[in-house]
Amino acid sequence: MMRVKSAQPAAPAASDTDRDARFRARVQQLGSRLTLPVAQRALGLIEGEHGSLLPGTGFDFLDLNDYQPGDSARSIDWTASARAGKPIVVKRQREVTSTIWLLLDTGDEMNGTAASGEKMIDVAANALRLFALLSLCRSDEISLVLADGGKISRTPFIGGYAKFDRTLASAVAGINPAPRNLTELFRYAQKIPVQDGLVVIATASNAVTAQQMPLVTSLSEDHSLVFITVEPVNPFSPTQPRVTDAVSGKLMPAFLRTHQLAEETKRRRAALRDAFRHELRRHNDLLLSAGSSFQMLDHFISLLSLGTRVGTSRSTNFLAKGKGALQ
Repeated sequence: MMRVKSAQPAAPAASDTDRDARFRARVQQLGSRLTLPVAQRALGLIEGEHGSLLPGTGFDFLDLNDYQPGDSARSIDWTASARAGKPIVVKRQREVTSTIWLLLDTGDEMNGTAASGEKMIDVAANALRLFALLSLCRSDEISLVLADGGKISRTPFIGGYAKFDRTLASAVAGINPAPRNLTELFRYAQKIPVQDGLVVIATASNAVTAQQMPLVTSLSEDHSLVFITVEPVNPFSPTQPRVTDAVSGKLMPAFLRTHQLAEETKRRRAALRDAFRHELRRHNDLLLSAGSSFQMLDHFISLLSLGTRVGTSRSTNFLAKGKGALQ
């Protein structure tokens, strides 16, 4: 498989620095507006689709109220409803803190170029920053896991978003990447306790192979799962800057840079992405796929917007359909 990089100088261009500054400014602006109810609903939308294998609910009882249009069917207390002769819903408060697992593919392939011209690992890391922002607002614990073919390292995290931002930047800058090994990363994720909360995996859109899909399916059956995939640059596009193979260092031959090959590559990537999305949807899990940090941010804001409308749903089927609308 060709891994591509733009033919660009080692030092970041001014436009790259400006883009990073604009992205961080938008994240800070989002963080200043993010409220606890929005964070709870947005993450609860993902986690709520998966039943716990443990006894009990993990929530403290607060109050009983008459059912109102928009209340979730899951909140109905059927015993109380039978006594009252009308639907009664129970209000609960989370009594435990979840752990959000942020798993980042740091294989050498992630140093390839995304469709936006950014490094794919930078786009993936920025997406994880967004989920960290949401999780920290809800006072969840975060475990950051970096994985390549050489090792898998976990960094439990305690602190605020600014500290997480520095921790992730330092971790990514300090890696000595080896070729990726998603099989071992998926096996690691399978060992995460089911009750611990959300698992977010960030990798490239062309990284997951057909042989690895049974592992993904098994993981999706047991965990609340979000896959973040970064779209690489289309090496055959005549409108893109010329790219080099990340292994050999050779430039893409000019005669291969045609609209026909570029469109064929685009269609094949879309077909693979749709098949992956379909597999995740079977278990009501999310796929967020984009070619730039700002596209990821747009998807994330859509997730927040959808989370604020969770209270308007009347069945879990709405939630399942709603999650697909993000993709």
